[in-house]
Amino acid sequence: MSGAFRLVQGLLFVCIFAIAVVADDTLASSSSSSRPPAAAKKPFEDKVQGHTISDPYRWLEDSSSSETQKWVSDELAYTRTLLDPLPGRDLLHKRLGELLSIGTISAPQLGGKYYFYTKREGTQNQPVLFVREGLKGSDRALVDVNALAADGTIALDWWTPSEDGKYVAYGTSPSGSEMSTLHVIETATGKLLPDSIDRTRAASIAWKLDNSGFYYTRYPKKGDVAEGQEVYYRHIFYHALGADPAQDRLIFGEGRDPEDWLDVSLANDGHWLLITVAQGWTKTELYLQNLQDGSAPVRITEGKNFLYGGEVFNGKIFITTNEDAPRYRAFVADAASPARANWKEIIPQNDAVLQGVSIVNGQLLAGYEKNASSQLRLLNADGKLLGSATRNRKCLWNWGQMGPQGGLRCISFFHGSRFRFPD
Repeated sequence: MSGAFRLVQGLLFVCIFAIAVVADDTLASSSSSSRPPAAAKKPFEDKVQGHTISDPYRWLEDSSSSETQKWVSDELAYTRTLLDPLPGRDLLHKRLGELLSIGTISAPQLGGKYYFYTKREGTQNQPVLFVREGLKGSDRALVDVNALAADGTIALDWWTPSEDGKYVAYGTSPSGSEMSTLHVIETATGKLLPDSIDRTRAASIAWKLDNSGFYYTRYPKKGDVAEGQEVYYRHIFYHALGADPAQDRLIFGEGRDPEDWLDVSLANDGHWLLITVAQGWTKTELYLQNLQDGSAPVRITEGKNFLYGGEVFNGKIFITTNEDAPRYRAFVADAASPARANWKEIIPQNDAVLQGVSIVNGQLLAGYEKNASSQLRLLNADGKLLGSATRNRKCLWNWGQMGPQGGLRCISFFHGSRFRFPD
C-alpha cells in the first residue's frame, strides 16, 4: 500500500470522525424538527420459496419516481446542514485533491523487445497504455482511450501483448459497462487492425507464437441465451487475424455451468492449451488440450474443492494449489501424462503463503507473502532453492523477467509514479 494512500486513509478517518462527533452533538442539541426526513412506509409483500417478506421501503427502489427523487433531495439538503458548517472542510478538500491527483503507474509487462505499462496522470479520467522499445528506449502512448470520449467514459478494460510484442489485443467499454469490445493494434506503427470482437468482458487471451491468431474468451450475444443471461456462458474461441469473428471456432465451454469462469493460456512451444475453470471463489479445475493431435481438452484435476493454477513449459505442467495445503504448494507433471496420480511435489508448503509460481528461463520464480512482506525465491525446475529476495512491504511483481546476463530482474511497483528494475 502506498504512503500517499495511507495518508488519504488517515485524513478521511479524521474527517469522518470529526463529522460524526459534531453531527452527534448537533443532533443531540437540536429539536425534533431538525431530524432527517422520514421515508413513508408503503406496504409491500413478496413470496420467496414459500416465505412472505414484507418491505415497506420497496418504493424507494424506483429512482425515476418523483417521490423517491424528493426524498433523496430532502436527505441531501439535511446532510448539507450538518456538514457545511464544520470547520476545516476547505482545507481538507484542497489537500485530498492534491493527494488524489498524484496518478498511478502499473508494473510493466514484457513482449519481445517491448515493455508495456499503463499510466494515469491525476487529472486524466482513464489510464493510457504506454510502450517502450528496449529498457532504455523512449516511452510512447500506444492506446489513449481518453481521446475517444469527451466525458472520459470509455475505459481501457484489459490488454494482452503477443509473445514478441508485435501486436496488442485490448478491450474498451463505454460508461462503465465492462462488456468490452476487443481491438488489435500493431505496436511498431500504432496501426489498428480491422479485427473487432464484441462481448469480451475481462477477456483471457492466448496468442499463437506466430501471431496468426489467438484463443480468447467471449460472451453470448443477445438472443443466443435467455433474456438477462448474456453475462454468463463465458466460452473459449479461436480467432485468426483478419477472419470474421462470427465464424470463430468454439474451443471450450459448451454444456457447462453458465457461471463457470474460463481462462486460457498457451505453452511456450505452442503445443499445449491450458484451460482454467473457476467455479466460484474456492474451486478451480484444469483442462489440458494437445493442439498437435487435435484431441479434446482433458480434465487433469479431480473435482475437489481446491484452487489450482498452472503453466506449461517444455512439455511439463507446473501446478500451484492449496490442495491439502492452505498456504499452497507446487507440483510438476509431464503434459503428455497429466493425471493427478502422476503429479510430483516440488515446492512443499512452508510458513509463508505461496502467491504464485512462474517459469523464467527454465527456472521457477516463486512469490511468497509472510508477515505482510513480499518474498521472491528462485528455484530450479526440481524445486531446489537458488536464491531469494525480500521486500519489507507488499509489492506487485511482474513475473517472467530476466536480466541481460541471466540474473534475476524483477519489476516491483512502489508508491508514486515510478517503477524500477532492482538487481
